[in-house]
Amino acid sequence: MLTTEGTGMRLLFLCFFLPGWLSAQECLPDPRPPIFFDDFGNGTGSGEALPAGTTTFTFGSTETNHYVVSNTTGIKPNFWHDDLDHTEGDTDGYMLIFNAATSPLTFYQKTFTDLCPNTYYIFSGYFANVVIPIACIGDQEKPNVQFTVSNPVDSSVMVSEATREIFFRSFLTWEEHSIRFRTGPNQTAVMIQLTNNGGRSCGNDLAIDDISLRLCNVQVQQSFDICDLPGGSLTVGQSTYTEPGTYFEALPVPNSCNDTLVATTLTGETRLLPTIRYTICQGDTLEFGSRRFAESISFVDTLSGLNPSCPRYQPYEVMAKSRQIIEQDVSLCHGETFQVANRRYSTAGTYIDSLSSQTGCDSIVITNIITGSIEVDLSPSMVEVKLGQDLQLTSTVRLSGLYSLTWEPAVGLTCTDCPDPLLSTSVSGVYKVIATDIPSGCADSATVQVTILDCDQVFIPNAFSPNFDGVNDRLGLFTADCFTRLSSWRIFDRWGALVYEVNDQAMSSEYYGWDGQIKGQPASEGVYGYQIVLELENGVQKQFRGELLLMR
Repeated sequence: MLTTEGTGMRLLFLCFFLPGWLSAQECLPDPRPPIFFDDFGNGTGSGEALPAGTTTFTFGSTETNHYVVSNTTGIKPNFWHDDLDHTEGDTDGYMLIFNAATSPLTFYQKTFTDLCPNTYYIFSGYFANVVIPIACIGDQEKPNVQFTVSNPVDSSVMVSEATREIFFRSFLTWEEHSIRFRTGPNQTAVMIQLTNNGGRSCGNDLAIDDISLRLCNVQVQQSFDICDLPGGSLTVGQSTYTEPGTYFEALPVPNSCNDTLVATTLTGETRLLPTIRYTICQGDTLEFGSRRFAESISFVDTLSGLNPSCPRYQPYEVMAKSRQIIEQDVSLCHGETFQVANRRYSTAGTYIDSLSSQTGCDSIVITNIITGSIEVDLSPSMVEVKLGQDLQLTSTVRLSGLYSLTWEPAVGLTCTDCPDPLLSTSVSGVYKVIATDIPSGCADSATVQVTILDCDQVFIPNAFSPNFDGVNDRLGLFTADCFTRLSSWRIFDRWGALVYEVNDQAMSSEYYGWDGQIKGQPASEGVYGYQIVLELENGVQKQFRGELLLMR
């Protein structure tokens, strides 16, 4: 059906198909990836059996009525060819090999689901007669494969066709055979069966590989002389063509998954010339011959062609552009500037600039600038504190009357949005305060390095005299306040024997331990070794070792 529209011709395709067999001239396999493909895998040994229900043959032997999955046909010497599967580039690729029965039997079947109704498909595979020419002299049967497509819902046969006899050759020869079919209006599944029609066993053996199911699309070829096209153009689907050449389109078939493949050949001279476009500014006028244009308009002039009976067409498009007005709000912080064209602004106010746009029409740019400033300090910038000692952080903000504060990190601070938080921490680190001017969004920051001093101030006398004279009778332990617990204190004699031990004792700044007694008896004078484990406020433990002298 041909209809004219505008200055060109639109081609509409009305496709009517009948269910059943479709000849090779009516559709072609879809070049896109197949709906189903099976090359049966690959491997160095024999392959695995087909899924249950796929064949009526028995797996694992080359005897009659049996089949194997093999990467070579040379598994029956002096009877079968010794060659490889069909799949290209498939190292050790598998194929199915059937030793045919003495009567026709189905050697492969599969049900395909989730198909589209009202849609043409093509099922194909590669077949080879595996028998060598001299295997069955004078009485050699040849494989003849029957393709049968049926509806699994009611088992009705939709189409059934047989290949010609697949002859034996002096070497293994693969042949492609296929069947085309169309699903019904509400049909979404088919069963495909392959049967060997051969009636005798000798020579009736075959291999199959690379089976596939694809969409089968109708192809239409058409040719036009551009001079015969109204307006010098042709629209196919969503595409419009004006130049000589060959073009391809895939047009969806209604209520189907098929496409109509349209090959269009255009000959002759180009008649529809490229569109000439003009842009004018609002209020301006374009003079074109005796015509004047002040608004947007499209029109076509007819020109003389090389053939007097075949004029050419020159389209024009006039676009009237309005002047743009752009308004923008900008916030600037201290020291920042904002550029509009070749001008820079740094102070608050409203500025109006006139700029030329890409279309040549002036644009008005209105820039509203607000400014803000803020500064924040922390004093001092470095501070040292003892472990367990709180630190008061103090910030000072200038140049802003309305601002917000944020302290980072938040761990150990009494507040994160106040000017003077109290810091309690057991680890050294850098703390930052960020001050933001609320009206402008400008921000400034300052940092302080907090260092926690090491706590290792421990004093243990190097001698004591437990003689009950009231002076140095017990061995004392004296520490800084950062130690909160005496985890353990052990004292050993010169032979390493434990003479004193105390564990898990509260600690202030001093602790009096050993009284110079061993099991109620005075210890001998001499040198003793000790080991002390003290715990800090943050849970960290420190160990101290040394020697002391016991005197009487």
